[in-house]
Amino acid sequence: MQILEKKESKLLGRTDLDVLFPEKAGALSRREAVQQVAQSMKVEENRVALLKLASGSGSRDLIGTFRVYESQGALKSVSPSYLGERLMTKEERKASKEAKKKAQMAAAQVKQTKAGKKK
Repeated sequence: MQILEKKESKLLGRTDLDVLFPEKAGALSRREAVQQVAQSMKVEENRVALLKLASGSGSRDLIGTFRVYESQGALKSVSPSYLGERLMTKEERKASKEAKKKAQMAAAQVKQTKAGKKK
């Protein structure tokens, strides 16, 4: 792993990284890439957001764009939620979807009972 570019963004509380993974095209998963960057930067994995992981045509090298946040709260407030969902397994995604559905159903029921009491 080689860091190509590193930019600090103090206002947003993050560091933007462009990273080269030589000879890893097709052999490195998104989750493994995040783990390697987290180890390299000496931070927890939940503070690293992967924006893009791509290889050029005819090349075995992978180039990744990452954002390393100062805290997990900064990541959640600034970063879109779908970036975290990309790193989940199918089972984790399904469980997350079900939990969101249950929360929405519960909120709808509470709203209905409040509307019924007003009448």
